[in-house]
Amino acid sequence: MKLRYCFYFTLLVLAGITCFGISKRKTYTDVSRDGTYLESIYVAQIPEDVCISECEFLAKELPGVSEIVRATALADVEHLAGTSRQPVRVQDVYQGTALEEGQEIYVTFYRWSLSLFDEPFSVERSFVNIMETGEEYLLFLEGQADALGGKVPVYRLYGGDGEGIIAPMFAYREHENRIAADMVPGSTYVRYDEVRENEFLAVTQPAMDVLMELKRKMMERYPAR
Repeated sequence: MKLRYCFYFTLLVLAGITCFGISKRKTYTDVSRDGTYLESIYVAQIPEDVCISECEFLAKELPGVSEIVRATALADVEHLAGTSRQPVRVQDVYQGTALEEGQEIYVTFYRWSLSLFDEPFSVERSFVNIMETGEEYLLFLEGQADALGGKVPVYRLYGGDGEGIIAPMFAYREHENRIAADMVPGSTYVRYDEVRENEFLAVTQPAMDVLMELKRKMMERYPAR
């Protein structure tokens, strides 16, 4: 009898978790469906010391990741419960055998999400902005994200075994990167609207310079062709 009660209790808990997840997914979908949601949301800029050490790490690691491709963003970012993803079409394969030219995939990063639980509400981007529809990007991928599977495969950007901080993707088009000084007290969060034209998000100009230098190195190694 006790086992039966335990079984039913487990089913109720699982049902509750499922309903909660579905309700939150609907919330993210409804919010992002309104194209103005980014005007009232915040995003984090990377601190200088963290940026320097992370870029040194990526400069060594990125050439060895399993899949390196040039891809075009096909549509805006999609926010799901606890994560975000964006559709792209592979234009060129520099490294790896899992992907082919012309293939359409979703790209995600384990730190991407739309955070609506605590204020300030924020879009978590791992210090690299949302890909612009129609623009080309150099992407460093480490494999499929099976939990997000469907008809269109989902690939993860390289994350250094879960330790990565910066999403390793670089726009082939140059951007004017602005440093936003008006941060939320005690954090590096700024209004997204102030940096929406940026490619990278950094607290100081030296940090931004380090990001741009990393991009330069990767672009020289994997130029558009």
